[in-house]
Amino acid sequence: MISVVVPTFNRPDGLLAAIRSLFSQSYAATGFQIIIVDNTPQATASDAIALLTHECPDGIDLVAVHEPAPGVANARNTAMSVVETDLVAFLDDDQTAPPNWLESLLANYESFPAAVTFGPVQTALPEGQRRHQAYFEQFFAREPEFSSGYITESFGSGNALVDFSQIHGGAPWFDTDMNEIGGEDSLLFARVRSANGTFAWAADAPVWEHPLPERVALAYTLRRALSYGQGPITFARRGPRPRIDLIIFWMLVGAGKAVFHGLQWVALSLIRHPRRAFQLDLAVRGVAKVFWWIDLRFYGAAALKASKSKPAPSASQVDAVEQA
Repeated sequence: MISVVVPTFNRPDGLLAAIRSLFSQSYAATGFQIIIVDNTPQATASDAIALLTHECPDGIDLVAVHEPAPGVANARNTAMSVVETDLVAFLDDDQTAPPNWLESLLANYESFPAAVTFGPVQTALPEGQRRHQAYFEQFFAREPEFSSGYITESFGSGNALVDFSQIHGGAPWFDTDMNEIGGEDSLLFARVRSANGTFAWAADAPVWEHPLPERVALAYTLRRALSYGQGPITFARRGPRPRIDLIIFWMLVGAGKAVFHGLQWVALSLIRHPRRAFQLDLAVRGVAKVFWWIDLRFYGAAALKASKSKPAPSASQVDAVEQA
């Protein structure tokens, strides 16, 4: 038996699409469990969950829980408190899975029984997106050129299969200190490495990511690039003993990258080269290592504050549009 966890935050339309893609899985005849975690204080996914409960096929056990404290780690930890299986797959509420997704993930797990198996993420941009199209497609995607098999790298939890029987320790599985900035699964993956566990790649188990239109903009992706660029120094600072040597090393690396890629961005911008955004992204990641103390927050309380200024559409409204 396998469980699929889908956390959601103010995205009833995305939740409907994600769960309906799970209803269409070829593995549905075997039976599996879906756990939805509504991570908003007001339980804004209730209408969508009611629709999905009505649509749920026989053989699929749909469970909905409410975690009112916003935060990606909070949502995932709450899901794990009700999971009853060792094998748990994770799908985000802005992703959809093709019909063979679960079947392919499990087949790869049978061949390469790693603690964590990752799959590709492909980008489905909003219709009509042309400006910096190649950059945005790559930014939201996860498509390293790996063949199926064991790997040494780890990625995010979206489109991942975790065998919790191979991971030592217990709750909390996800790092609540990272609730607002992401990277909450670093705690889980650190446990895998400390136990000499393995990671694997399932090349034939992709999912589609559907970024919100307001996120397909440099104003958003460059802020995320700044956050990603801070990653190496964040981990150097958060250990039992902060690594000052590593912080200095990464600051020097960042300064070099900021200058190198910044100059390339300027040159490409002068001729309006279609790939200029790639260089700007890399330059920003370099700047982030120099100014590593800049505090950027995207999830949890920060997301709740942002959502108050733009209420999400109700699930009934979304469903009416989809059926029109």
